[in-house]
Amino acid sequence: MRRTLPLPIALLLFLLTLQPSLAQNNQGPGGGGMPGGILVNAEGLISAASPAEIISPAALRKLQRTPASEAEEAPLPDTQRLISLRQLDLRLKSTLADGSSPGPYLRYPGGLTRIDAVILSAEQDDVLLAGPAENFVRLPSGRMVGSASGRPLLLLEDLLTAFRSADVLRKAGCSIDPVPAQLQLAQQWLQQNSTAATLQVQTARLRHMVQLMGNWEITTFGVPEDSRMCAAMIEADYRMKRLAIGLDNPGVRQLRSSLSLARPGDNMMRRWWFAPAADVLQRNPEGSYWVITGPRLTLFAQEEVVGAGGQLLDSPTAKGSADGFAASFNRCFDELASRIPAFADLQNTVDILLTAAIVRELQSSGQLQWTPVALTDNALLPATTYRTPTTTQPMLTTRSGPGGSLIGCFSGGVVLSPAMMVRQASTLADAPDEMLLQLTAEPTSEWYRDLQDRSGNP
Repeated sequence: MRRTLPLPIALLLFLLTLQPSLAQNNQGPGGGGMPGGILVNAEGLISAASPAEIISPAALRKLQRTPASEAEEAPLPDTQRLISLRQLDLRLKSTLADGSSPGPYLRYPGGLTRIDAVILSAEQDDVLLAGPAENFVRLPSGRMVGSASGRPLLLLEDLLTAFRSADVLRKAGCSIDPVPAQLQLAQQWLQQNSTAATLQVQTARLRHMVQLMGNWEITTFGVPEDSRMCAAMIEADYRMKRLAIGLDNPGVRQLRSSLSLARPGDNMMRRWWFAPAADVLQRNPEGSYWVITGPRLTLFAQEEVVGAGGQLLDSPTAKGSADGFAASFNRCFDELASRIPAFADLQNTVDILLTAAIVRELQSSGQLQWTPVALTDNALLPATTYRTPTTTQPMLTTRSGPGGSLIGCFSGGVVLSPAMMVRQASTLADAPDEMLLQLTAEPTSEWYRDLQDRSGNP
């Protein structure tokens, strides 16, 4: 006997179909492929689906027992580390002059997994980065992470992107959206085909909706579209949407998916996007000491409506479960970033863009008397390029219950404005770290220095 569903809610959930494997194209300073990124065909279509890359507590314990990968000589200790951008640039220049390629500790600068402070040297001829550093291991996806925390490492190729593009420092990000005319056509068809039906008929209707919707468009701005940084933004947005509709379970108890929060009558046109969190950047009055804190990003939500031409417009109604998911996500951001490398990768992107924007600000003000060479010269050190993702196929899942038929249209993206964040940085409430200030006051020819090991011993 066939089952008939009375007045079902059919939530059509469109996802990006991503693959956490290597991309393609030329080898460069970050090595071949796009670790943890996306698989893109020759037409720019994201071509394969995959589950999220989740590092559970058990997976982290296994990582911590895994031998370090790609050590140049001997593994460096897990520590707080200070990186000299000036000396890093000189080391890259001399390595390339010898006809060699940058080694692992240059491709993953000093094993840093985060940037906590950006400091102008006392001689005003260098900028130093302070943050936690670890030995590293490669995940099955190809992504390199710290063996102690499982966090992705900062990447040289992202530094190159940040230092070589003025646009990326003004405003950078991505957006994934349906084509307006196709969205309008799909919505009209759904309104004419929303009577009660068997589960089989409902599923067939939803599949037809996907065909009517066609491919979704991926728009990027500011960030070079063939860069790893661009793909990292797209991946983080994709991973967030999988959580929003309950397709992935990262094991974070306090996280509620938008699908679980949805109720009959909810507006299922939603947009979620990442933007910088408040007070993520602080500085001393002299502008010589900058601190990056907190989760770096906030997830924002907006309900939408379809305009006359199929465009998605902000809804004037009160926010419902869309805003509830964003609030849940933000409360759990730190734990999510510890389990889903794509989110920590996006945090690292913020750190790197802020570093480049601070350097440019210090140069413009005349405080910094240094200009990088290898970090800015694509002819000397070519950046890795990748196929540009431009479209994605939709896929669907359904939920049934009392109510009417709805189309769930989940767009969104990432919006970062590093230069503005630097101009609007708040004043440090506490005094700068005296040990860091002392170390940055000492001239050095080393490109990195260890501050202390994880036990707290100097």
